Amino acid sequence: MLHRLFRLIYWGRRRNYGKPYRKISGRSMDRDLVHYFHDFGDDGANTHQSHWLRKLITKMVCWAVFLFFASWFAYESYLGLLIYDG
Repeated sequence: MLHRLFRLIYWGRRRNYGKPYRKISGRSMDRDLVHYFHDFGDDGANTHQSHWLRKLITKMVCWAVFLFFASWFAYESYLGLLIYDG
């Protein structure tokens, strides 16, 4: 039963595979110029920014903070258990 769920997720992600790209079909000189200015802007700055590096760094910092507090909590719990050992 679980394989059907994975197959559904797999085909959901490959939904557009093999279909023609919408932005390329029906091209004209005016449309290409509009897309050029939309993509790169008139000052040369790219308006479509990818934030993958910022997301990766944020995720790594969050994991580091979580692991720090988890290890601190485990250490303090261990010290608390040593009270009952003696």
